[in-house]
Amino acid sequence: MATGGGQVTVVALDKALPATRLLEKRRLMFQVQEALERKKVEFASKEDELTRREEALRIKDRELQDSLIGFSKFLQENNIKRIRAEKKAADEIRLQAEKEAEIRQIETKIEQLQNEKIATKNALGRMMAYQKYLETVVEVAEEYHEVNDLLLRYSTLLSTNEDLRTHVEQCTDTIEALRAELQTYYKSAISEILNLENDVTLAKQAYERKKHETAEMEKKMDSILQISAAKTLVRGQACMAAENLFGRVCHNSRINHVPQSSPLRQLDVVGDYVSDTNAIIKAVKAGALKKDEVF
Repeated sequence: MATGGGQVTVVALDKALPATRLLEKRRLMFQVQEALERKKVEFASKEDELTRREEALRIKDRELQDSLIGFSKFLQENNIKRIRAEKKAADEIRLQAEKEAEIRQIETKIEQLQNEKIATKNALGRMMAYQKYLETVVEVAEEYHEVNDLLLRYSTLLSTNEDLRTHVEQCTDTIEALRAELQTYYKSAISEILNLENDVTLAKQAYERKKHETAEMEKKMDSILQISAAKTLVRGQACMAAENLFGRVCHNSRINHVPQSSPLRQLDVVGDYVSDTNAIIKAVKAGALKKDEVF
């Protein structure tokens, strides 16, 4: 095997001796090692070249980034300047509009003042006649020496008139309040009177009912008293009859009867006497007793 130009040449060693083959293999290994070393050197060189290129690219990238940052700052500054310019233009437009509005207001105010001036002149022209009239009055009137005295008197009278008007309004309010209070009291009194009349009507109705009930009770009491009197009379008559019968029995009977105060006991005695008498009469009629034995 031979090498040339970085390549390894392999020679057939089938027929060579083992030692020769071993040497040849070592030589081949040495050549391969040299080729590998050369490849390493080439790779290291290429790696250094790539590193240098990468560093150059990194530097260019940083420069490009710096350039982009600078351009971005430039754009931002231009944008800020544009915004400021637009804001300034808008402020100037707004300020111009405000100034124009103020100018229009001032022109309107001037026009109003001119109109007021004309109106004041016209009023002054009209009032000059009053001034002349007041001067004439001062010349005629003895108690006023100047127009100001007359105007002061007018102001005093006007103030007094206002005070009187205020007093009249206050009195009117007071009268209205009193009238409303009187109306309220009148309504309340009417309502109370109606309630009292209703109470009186109810009381009269209750009185009539009680009167009727009392009359009915008196009638019932009279009836009860009459019945009681009749019963008392009957009882008295019965008691007198019982007492008379008891007296007659005691008088006619041979038995000494005990005096009785109770009508019932007296009637019991009378009943016993009548029963005994009937029995005796029956016995006499039957002939069991003689008349002399009985009486």
